[in-house]
Amino acid sequence: MASHNSAPLYTPQATRKERDREIRRNNSMAYTGLVMALISCLINPVAIPSVLGIIFSAIGLAKSGELEGAGVQRTGRGTAIAGLVVSIASTAWTLWRISTLV
Repeated sequence: MASHNSAPLYTPQATRKERDREIRRNNSMAYTGLVMALISCLINPVAIPSVLGIIFSAIGLAKSGELEGAGVQRTGRGTAIAGLVVSIASTAWTLWRISTLV
């Protein structure tokens, strides 16, 4: 006779929304870096948002390494790398655009 306190036979898969929430809880700097990178693609006065995106993404990447060492499954490493790549590309584009004006 099975007791009512037994664990279910299957574990439901987390939805994408739940996984994103877990990453944001674990590594908010990675998401902040990505958001700043996306803002820098839209509005980039004097490359300030893209530099902030690089800084926040680098901090998020370091934090993901710490989380990985602690055994956390969802660290936000991909989000931090995406923010870093987009921020660097946006900075390069802004610097190129400024250099062509001079």
